[in-house]
Amino acid sequence: MDLVWSQRIAEAYPTLFPRRLRQAHMALVSWAEEANPDGWPTPSDVERFARLYGVPRGPLGALVGMLSRQPVNDRRVVVWVDAVRDPDAATPHLIRQHDHKVVRAFGWFCATTDLGWLKLRAPVLH
Repeated sequence: MDLVWSQRIAEAYPTLFPRRLRQAHMALVSWAEEANPDGWPTPSDVERFARLYGVPRGPLGALVGMLSRQPVNDRRVVVWVDAVRDPDAATPHLIRQHDHKVVRAFGWFCATTDLGWLKLRAPVLH
């Protein structure tokens, strides 16, 4: 990917996502970088930061490469698919079951991954 494409993706971030979601995303990634062995958020981190910031867990999870298996507004226990640690689990069928906000967030995550912005130490399965 070239520099122009990288800049376009970065500039789209504030347009695509509400301020509160961006704040939760940045806080989540910053916290996980220091707190987790591989420096990346876990599903429980996503749940915790979504509650803390009062944002929907679906788009927040998608911004860090995680998709829930049940509908996001289902109040039962959520099973997460972690596309960072297990990319093959994030199938197109799973992605399509989500609403536009989650799909857009996951697409943005995938675009940044393709640019090489994601640098894991060594993925840890949870």
